[in-house]
Order: sequence, then structure tokens, then C-alpha cells
Amino acid sequence: IIGLGNPGDDYVDTRHNIGFKFINAMIKASSTDVSKKTTLKSHLYQVTVNDSSLFCIKPQTYMNLSGEAVQAVMNFYKIEPNEICIVTDDLDIEFGTVRVRKQGGAGTHNGMKSVIQMLGTQDFMRLRLGIGPKPEFMDSKDFVLQRFRNEEQTVLPDMLNNIRDLFLNHMNDSVDVLMNRMNGVEFLNR
Repeated sequence: IIGLGNPGDDYVDTRHNIGFKFINAMIKASSTDVSKKTTLKSHLYQVTVNDSSLFCIKPQTYMNLSGEAVQAVMNFYKIEPNEICIVTDDLDIEFGTVRVRKQGGAGTHNGMKSVIQMLGTQDFMRLRLGIGPKPEFMDSKDFVLQRFRNEEQTVLPDMLNNIRDLFLNHMNDSVDVLMNRMNGVEFLNR
């Protein structure tokens, strides 16, 4: 599970870093001590949840070069594209909502563009976490690098835990089942 974001304190609470925040929620769910390695242009965490061992990865290349880190990890561990899930922000999806997809393009997301370019395929699962709506007057770059509003920050931890729990309950099911269970669900008030 690879959460996209930007490294560094300046980006911690920005909308673009919700992928990193999801990885943090995964780490908190681990039933064992989490080991962390900084290698392959990433922070790699090995977590155990529901008796499954998972790699949770935070690329450290900055968003626009995320594909370099993803490719390095996949090559080293001999992971195929159908074995990964990229977790990313999506400004076209309302805050509190998610979309799971089996494959597809990058849209306007530069981190996803980098991953697709470096892997040479669009055939991998993605979990898109809504951070929108973006105000019409605001540039996309300014919006994604903006911090969450206070009321959003208040509900963000519980929301991410709810998304994580549903994801973990169905991660061994087919992507179709995961899509049916998660797409369009409002995770703010669960």
C-alpha cells in the first residue's frame, strides 16, 4: 500500500498529504511493532493487520517524482502492478468520500502521472481519497498544498480510521467487491 505525499514538515497537514495520513492510520492498526526502513527513496513500514503482513510505503521523492520511489520498491521486492494499491488525494471528489479503481488514467494528479509513467501501465489499484471540492477561483496547486480547514482536521483521524477499517475488512476480496463496498460511501459520520 503506497500513500502518496510530500516529505517534510511544511507539507504534513496539507491536502496533498492525505495518502501519507492514510499510511499513518494503517501503522496505528498494526497488531505488532512496526519496523521502519528508509531505503529505496521511501519510508517502508512492515505492518501486521488481521494476520496479514503488509508493506506500507511513503515515497520520499516529492509528489511529482513518486513513480521513481514506487518503481524502486517494486523492482527490489519483485512486486507486480496488480499487487499494489496507490492511495492518493483527489480534488474532484468531495471530502469524506473515496473511490476505488482497478485501473485508469492520472487525470490532473502529477504524482499518479509519475507512477503510471515509471511503471509503464495504468493497471494497478488506486484508492482515491476526496479532498474537494476545490473553489472555482483557486488554482489546483494552491488548493492541494493548502492545509485542511479546522473542521476538516477535527474529523480527519476518525474518517481515515473508518476508511482504513473498511479497506482492511475487504482487502483480500476482489477489487470489484472493494469498489462496491467503498465507492460513494460517506465516511465522515460512520
